Amino acid sequence: MILNKFSKLLLAATVVSVAFLSCEKDKHIDEIKEVPEAARFNALSSSGSFFINEGVPGGDVYKIPVSISTVSSVDRTLDIIYTSSTGAASGVQYSAPATVTIPAGEVSTTLEVTGLIPGYATPGRKDVLKIKIASPDTIHNKGSFNLTMQKYCNVVLANLGGPYANTFEGTYGPYTSSVNNLTMVPNSTTKATATITNIYDSNISATATFDWTNPAAFVVTIAAQATQYTSGGLPLFVRGNPTVPSTFSSCDNTITLNLQLYTSAGIVDSWTSSMAK
Repeated sequence: MILNKFSKLLLAATVVSVAFLSCEKDKHIDEIKEVPEAARFNALSSSGSFFINEGVPGGDVYKIPVSISTVSSVDRTLDIIYTSSTGAASGVQYSAPATVTIPAGEVSTTLEVTGLIPGYATPGRKDVLKIKIASPDTIHNKGSFNLTMQKYCNVVLANLGGPYANTFEGTYGPYTSSVNNLTMVPNSTTKATATITNIYDSNISATATFDWTNPAAFVVTIAAQATQYTSGGLPLFVRGNPTVPSTFSSCDNTITLNLQLYTSAGIVDSWTSSMAK
C-alpha cells in the first residue's frame, strides 16, 4: 500500500502522541511511587485521658504511638512541642521528650509522657496538654494529640471511712457526719457499701454505695430509704438526687452528696452536703 503525504503526516503525529502519552504515564507512575515523608500520631483517637496513679514509682506513663509514612535506612527524628491552656509545665506536672526517634528500617515508635504526682497536690487539679509533631510534615490531621491529665488515688477504705468533721450545707455548718461499716461488694474490686450517719445534721442514717469503677467519675449512690421522721403526717424518705450525681474523691478524702428529703406528697427539700475530714 502506498501512503500519500497526508497519511504519512497523520501516522507520524499518532506515533508522537502515543510516545508522549506513554512518557506522561511513566512520569505519573513515578510520582505515585514517590510517597512524601510525613508523620502522624497513630492512636485511635486524637485525644486521651491520663489518670496519673500515685502508686507508680518514678511517675506514671502515658504512651502514644507515632508513625511515619516511609521506611528509611537511617534514623529519623521527630520534633515534638507541648502547650497547655491550663498551665501544665514540663518538669512540674509532666515530663516528656522534645524529640522521638524512629529507628532505621522502622516506621513507628512510642512517645511517652510521664505524669508527676507532686505537681497535682492541689485538690481537683486537671490539665490539658496539647502535643504536636512540629516536623516533619504530618498527614490526615493526625499531627496533634490532646491529653487530659489528673491525679488518681487508690481507694483505701480505712481512709474513706470515719468522721467528717467539716460537713457543710451551703453556709450551714460545720457539723460532723460519718461513714461507717465500709464493706466491699462481693465479687467487686471497685464498689463498697457503707452507712452515712447524721445526714441533714438530724441524725438521719442511710446506706450508700461507693463506686470507683470509672476513674473519671467516683460516684456515691443512695437509694430511697425511710427515715425516722414524718412530714405533714407522712413518712419522710431520703435519697440521692436523681438528676445530680453524688461524688467522692479518694485523693482529698471528700464527699459531695446531692440529696433529697421527700414524702408521697412531693419533695420536702433538696440540698448538697459537702463532707471533708
